[in-house]
Amino acid sequence: MSTRFSSSLVGNLAAAVAVLLLIVPLGVPAALFEDGELFVGGKNGSMKAVKMDAPCDASTVSGAGLKALIITTSHDKLGDENCTTCKPTGVYGEEFTTPYYVFLDAGADVTLATIRGGPIPVDPTYNNSLVMSTSDKRFWKDPRALQQARNTQSIDAIDTKAFDIIFMAGGWGAAWDLGTSKALGDKISAAYANSSQYLGSVCHGALGFILARKPDGSLVTNGTRMTGVTDRQIDQLGIATITPMHPEDELKKGGALYQCKHGLFTDLLSNDVVTDGRIVTGQNQQGSCQVAQRLLALANDKQ
Repeated sequence: MSTRFSSSLVGNLAAAVAVLLLIVPLGVPAALFEDGELFVGGKNGSMKAVKMDAPCDASTVSGAGLKALIITTSHDKLGDENCTTCKPTGVYGEEFTTPYYVFLDAGADVTLATIRGGPIPVDPTYNNSLVMSTSDKRFWKDPRALQQARNTQSIDAIDTKAFDIIFMAGGWGAAWDLGTSKALGDKISAAYANSSQYLGSVCHGALGFILARKPDGSLVTNGTRMTGVTDRQIDQLGIATITPMHPEDELKKGGALYQCKHGLFTDLLSNDVVTDGRIVTGQNQQGSCQVAQRLLALANDKQ
């Protein structure tokens, strides 16, 4: 047998190690999932709950009087639009449901939008997971939220000037349309030029900045401290040769001062949130809460 392992195999092994480290630490014989929490059993038979949600900052900020827009992908397959055999994909659930409730619970008015309009495609692989976040579970039981998610406006049609905060969610679908949408690029450009608007993203959502330009014509990414999902994480998840745009690569190409945090075995549970002026970016789904919170804080300070 060859001593060379494929990158996807290494990634799978690394991810498996990460899960084992998470649920089977030394001296812990049992674990189970219930209601979005991981319960780990100790030597004395007790069960300790470990939250699987993205971490949040301790402080809370009011969003009263603010309007927040969450933008997601419209792309729903792991391949080109005309592919008939590709697996389904879309937005990563927690990356739009967590910001949705961070904004809503703070008192902000929240609107959902997609690149083309219509229903939000949610990645079914994640949506069927035993470790769905608390916000995911809440979202799927929320009639008002579901009504919005099924009937979004397109980026081309929505008036982005009406919002204080514009947040771009990730997921693998975003690799096809966020970084190629001229309408999105133009509207992020306009928001960047407006000192009263605040911009954010998590994971692949950072691709929404790629086509945006500053008033002087240079790229918004150029010279801006930013983060997005790492090439390492994409490789470990086995989609590096499938998705057409990778945030780490694209941000660097655009002149961004890219930064991230690497885990010992995998980046899947790593977390980095970067603020540069009115832009807040999160490395992956782990930044879903903190990015939204910090956008609220920035917008609240401006009121």
